Amino acid sequence: MGGISLVLNAAKDALMSQQYAIDVTSHNVANVNTPGYSRQTPILSSKLPAPYAGFILGRGVELNEIVRNTDSFIETRLRERNGTLSAMTEEEVYLQALEGVFNESSGRSLSTQFENFWNAWQDLSNNPSGDAERNALYEMGALLAQSFNDLSGDMDQFTRELKLSLEAGVDKVNQITAEIASINEQIVSMEVSGQANDLRDKRNALLNELSEYIDIKAFENDDGNMMAMTTSGFTLVDKSATYQLSIDGNDIKWEGSGDIEVTITDKISGGKLGGWLNMRDEILPKYEADLSALAQATIWEVNKIHSEGVGLDVFQPGQSLTGSYTTTTTLSALSFGGEIDFSGGFNLWIGDANGENLQQVTVDLTYVNGGIGPITGASSLAELAASINDQITTAAGLTGVTASVSGNTLALTADGTHTFALSGDTSDILAALGGNTFFEGSNALTMEMNSLLESNKEFIAAGVIDSATGTYAAGDNTNALSMANLQYGNVTIQRWTYERGQAATSRDVNDTLENYLHSLVGSIGIESQSVSRAKDYNQVVVDQMNATRDSISAVSLDEEMTNLIKYQQGYTAAAKLISTADEMFQTLLATR
Repeated sequence: MGGISLVLNAAKDALMSQQYAIDVTSHNVANVNTPGYSRQTPILSSKLPAPYAGFILGRGVELNEIVRNTDSFIETRLRERNGTLSAMTEEEVYLQALEGVFNESSGRSLSTQFENFWNAWQDLSNNPSGDAERNALYEMGALLAQSFNDLSGDMDQFTRELKLSLEAGVDKVNQITAEIASINEQIVSMEVSGQANDLRDKRNALLNELSEYIDIKAFENDDGNMMAMTTSGFTLVDKSATYQLSIDGNDIKWEGSGDIEVTITDKISGGKLGGWLNMRDEILPKYEADLSALAQATIWEVNKIHSEGVGLDVFQPGQSLTGSYTTTTTLSALSFGGEIDFSGGFNLWIGDANGENLQQVTVDLTYVNGGIGPITGASSLAELAASINDQITTAAGLTGVTASVSGNTLALTADGTHTFALSGDTSDILAALGGNTFFEGSNALTMEMNSLLESNKEFIAAGVIDSATGTYAAGDNTNALSMANLQYGNVTIQRWTYERGQAATSRDVNDTLENYLHSLVGSIGIESQSVSRAKDYNQVVVDQMNATRDSISAVSLDEEMTNLIKYQQGYTAAAKLISTADEMFQTLLATR
């Protein structure tokens, strides 16, 4: 083929190729604002030449392929950083909310409640018999307990919200992987006749979205299929097959083939799921445990002092003092059973109906008599009651007060003609039983005022029984001063560490209650700032990578307009070739 036909064919191919190039350009312009779209470039090349009339003549141009302008290395790194950024962003949101909950600038902060509580004890020490001071102290104690309750409740609410977020996140992962599998099928089917650039862009956008929820790795097979798996090696998509995630209680499980389920909770490190899991299993539990440790220490230290004291009056005839802590098995199973020193004991004072002539009963936990052995952590409440009763009647030769088990608690009951009081507990068993205590409960969520004090403020123990004379006075402030000074003394409190995939650990710290609180609040602030800095750093890296990606893949309208003019001129020139060839044909026909 040569001559005018060669000109016509070359012109026709040029016309079509420039038209295809304009089509690609218009597609780029139309998608200038489409998220995830990669600029496409038409690749034109000269057709193979052919011999004619002793010459090798070119045969024009053809469109070889339409190429996506992407860089797989940048895309992979961007997915990784996006996953890390998503995790940090979610952690930052919850930590900032947690900072708000522990806001120390608020008038209702825990620090303020502690301060008011100690001040109320100081006020009571100045006027131990004052009703107003006792009522104020009760209210300050109730507000302190309520503050602990509210903080614990807020943190429990965070945990519930995280559970809902994780459930929604797992559903989203399953939805995205199903879409990727469907696009895999479409790409393989369509690429029989060329490269499915737009479908590849859509699949890449889905992979980026998937990386925002979970840390992934992605690999493209030779046939165009994409495999996606978690960075720990659990396949999520393989060709047209998907492997779903599910939530079972607190565990995220990977569902493999053949009904295989593998728990991968602790193997998820990135994406929103990773951030939520870090908050649920590591950050929140630590601060919740520390808060409860502070509440537990507060309850225990206050109750230890209060249980040895006496109020404006002793316990009256016919009245019972019932413990607030229960056990159905052994004393060591009490909430504070581990704090009991079984080598010690306490003093029980039994008086007449007027609360006078108090007689001392030294209750010794090591007491052995009449078949009754020493009280240990393995002893029951019934055995403790029997030991106390024997020491009242046999050892001290007194009557009027009986120890018994009531509702899985220990009760001391005076008969109709006697009164009683407590003091000098070297074993701390009174506080562990919850007898004559200020607080009830054993952690931040359950902490509350002793129900006995609600309608009997006179039982707030500001004073103590004089161990030498067995007397007490309404104006005695010994116990109130001890309580007010508790704020300055070091106590032993646990500080917890949580790490995903490992058992929680704790260590004992020696500090004041308020210093421990300030350390707890400061730790939350430091953690929040650390996460925010890490998030900001990753945001900068992601922005830089996005800029690099845009320089490679984004559509530039200026460049596309330049290409449009270039292809338009090529199209015009090709059209001129056709008209010239037509004139040549007409001239040739006219000469015949």
